[in-house]
This record gives sequence, C-alpha cells and structure tokens, in this order.
Amino acid sequence: MDPTLDTWDFSSPLISLWINRFYIYLGFAFGFSLWICFQIVIRKQNKNSQEKTVPRASQDLMTNGYISRPKKEVFVSGVKIFYGSQTGTAKGFATILAEALSSLDLPVAVINLKDYDPDDHLAEEVTSKNVCAFLVATYTDGQPPESAEWFCKWLEEAANDFRFGKTYLKGMRYAVFGLGNSVYVSHFNKVGKNVDKWLWMLGARRVMTRGEGDGNVVKSKHGSIEADFTAWKAKFISRLQALRKGEGKRCRGSCKKGKCESSRRGSEAAEPGSHAQEELHHRDAEEEEPFESSSEEESDAEDRQSRNSVVDVEDLGRIMGHVTKEKAVLGWYCGFWDEDVKMN
Repeated sequence: MDPTLDTWDFSSPLISLWINRFYIYLGFAFGFSLWICFQIVIRKQNKNSQEKTVPRASQDLMTNGYISRPKKEVFVSGVKIFYGSQTGTAKGFATILAEALSSLDLPVAVINLKDYDPDDHLAEEVTSKNVCAFLVATYTDGQPPESAEWFCKWLEEAANDFRFGKTYLKGMRYAVFGLGNSVYVSHFNKVGKNVDKWLWMLGARRVMTRGEGDGNVVKSKHGSIEADFTAWKAKFISRLQALRKGEGKRCRGSCKKGKCESSRRGSEAAEPGSHAQEELHHRDAEEEEPFESSSEEESDAEDRQSRNSVVDVEDLGRIMGHVTKEKAVLGWYCGFWDEDVKMN
C-alpha cells in the first residue's frame, strides 16, 4: 500500500474544511448575529416589564437605568447669632441659644458685633439662606453697648440713605431680641427696636416678632429677663423648624393691634383654604406681639385717611347737589299745581 495515499486519505477532511472555510465563517457570523438579536429582545422585554412595575414618579427619576434621588431643597442653610453686650448678659444668651440650636443639625455661628463689618458682609446674608438672630442690649440713655456702636451707626445711616434703598437687604431673614430695663421707660429696649426697624427699612424680612427682655422683675412679662429670653428662644426654635420645612411666613411690617398680618407666596405658600394653613395663621396671630410701626408708616396711613376723608366730602357735596335739584324740581311742580288750582 502506498503510504502517501493513506496520508492523503487521513488529511482529506481537513482539506475539505479548509476549502469550505468561507461557509464555516459565514455560519459562525450568522449564529453570533442571532445571539446578539436574541439578547437585545430579552433586554427590551425586561425593560418594558420594569416600566410597568415602577411608578410614574420613579420613572421620571430614572437616569441610565438607575433611580437618582431628587435634590432636597434647602430652605435654611445655617444660623448666625449676633450679639452686642456690655455686661455679658447678651453674650451669655447667645451661647445658650447656640447650644439649643445644636439639636437641629444646623451650622451655628456666634458673632460679636464688635468684630463684624456690616459694610462688607451684611449684604451676603441676602443669598446665604441663613437666619440671623440679633441679641442686643440697651445701655445708658438708650445707647447701644460699645461692642455694637459701629454696627448700629452704620445700620441707621444705611436705612436713611437713599443710595441703599428699601431692597438692599431683600432676601435676608432675621429675628431680634432686645435686652433692657423698663425702669428707664423712655429708653426701654430702644436699641432692639431700632435694629429691628432699620433692618426692616432696608428690605430684610423678620421671621418672628421682636422679643423684649426686661430686667425689671416687677414688670417683666415672664418674671425675669432670663425667663423672657427662654420664652423667645422657644418661639425662635419653633419658627426655625417651620422654615426648614419651607413653611415661610412673610411679615409685611403692618402689625397692628397685637396681630401680625402675614401672607404666603411663591414656593413658601401653603395650599389655600387648607386646615393647616388656617391653624398656623391663627396660632401665629395669637402668639405674636405688636410691632411699633415707623413714622413713615404712620404718615402713609394718615395720608390715606386724609384722601379718604376728601373723597367722602366730595361725595357728600354731590349728594347734596342732587337733593337741591330734586327740591327745586319738586317746588316748581308744587307752584305750578297751586296756580292751576287757583285758576280752576
């Protein structure tokens, strides 16, 4: 037997495969394409089944097949506590307030007004989303303590300077607690009242009514200046918790007769007519104390009243004119009737 023939017979399948390699490659490519199409169809079916089971709200949050958490809107980014103290009482209250706010998990800064330059930094609070608390004492003859002299002087000049305007601090939120003694009636809490008024004149928004601590235990509302501060602190923390939830309340500066008129607008507005809104408004109206309106507000009120009185007088004049005309017409008819009767 020829050995070359056996070799040829053994290698003939391999030669056949080599000759027909094109068809083999084509078969592999066709099979691989079918496998890819099959995988695409399966993934599409799985995606459709997930869309049916996932709620609509979750579908809107889908990004590249993963559910992304929505960014939580921040209504309060922190609290800054400013104090102006002469004997250390306001400083002590500021420290106590900072410790009480630590449970809210908010950044808290305690700042001495002596070390604070309002000309450089106060306008930053417009966009910072901080809530600023001012604890200021009234010293001799209604003057601010030495640590707050420059701040109060700058604030007064800015409030009365047309170059700053009434929107200079628009967006800033603040609360004021004044320390004083009602024995000095004419100067009681004068600094706290002025700081509150000047901030409001520059467009800042108070988050709650000004608190007043009275060192005169006889006339103190809660029995002592410490108790007055404790009551104000509780209200401030409650308001801060509400602000963190977006339950903002705008004070329009027209607080009269012991009631603070408030309105909710924009993203801070609650649903109109809701029970929660009515309850919160009622509670705030009962708790808040009156705020002395500025002389500018009083003059505006007097102007409106005088304009209304002028309109009333004009209306009265028109009415009297109509009555006079009616009397004249009636008299003419009566005279004509009398003459007709006499002629008959």
